[in-house]
Amino acid sequence: MTSHDIRALWRPTAVLTMLMTLLTLMGCGKSTGGADSTPIASRPDVTVKYDGKRHKCVVALPTETQGSVIACEDVVSFVKDELRVPGNSIYDLGAIPESDPHPAEIAKVRAGLDGAGYRFIGGPHKGL
Repeated sequence: MTSHDIRALWRPTAVLTMLMTLLTLMGCGKSTGGADSTPIASRPDVTVKYDGKRHKCVVALPTETQGSVIACEDVVSFVKDELRVPGNSIYDLGAIPESDPHPAEIAKVRAGLDGAGYRFIGGPHKGL
C-alpha cells in the first residue's frame, strides 16, 4: 500500500468517526424542549400552610422560622406586596398537620397564586 492509499482509507474513517461522535453527543444532556423544561427549585421561595383550626393561612419565606398568620384570601396580596416575592417564583402549599385541611380553601389559595403568576413546586402534601 502506498501513502496515497492509506490517506484515502483514513479520510472516510475519520469522517465517519467524527459523525458518529457528534450523533452520540447530540443524544446526551437534558432536553430543552417542552413546556415543563424550566427546572423547579428544590426549595420554594415562599411556603403557604393552611391552618384548619384557625381557618387562616401561615405564609413564610425560607429564611423565616415562623410565618405570618393571615386570612387566606389575602395570601396573594401579602406575598406580592408585603413579602415582595416576584412573579414566576416558586411556592409550596400544604396543610398544617393535625388540622382539618379544607381542600376547597386550599384550592382557592392555589388558584389565586397560580393566577398571580407564581409556580407550584408540586409533589405530595398531607391533606391535599
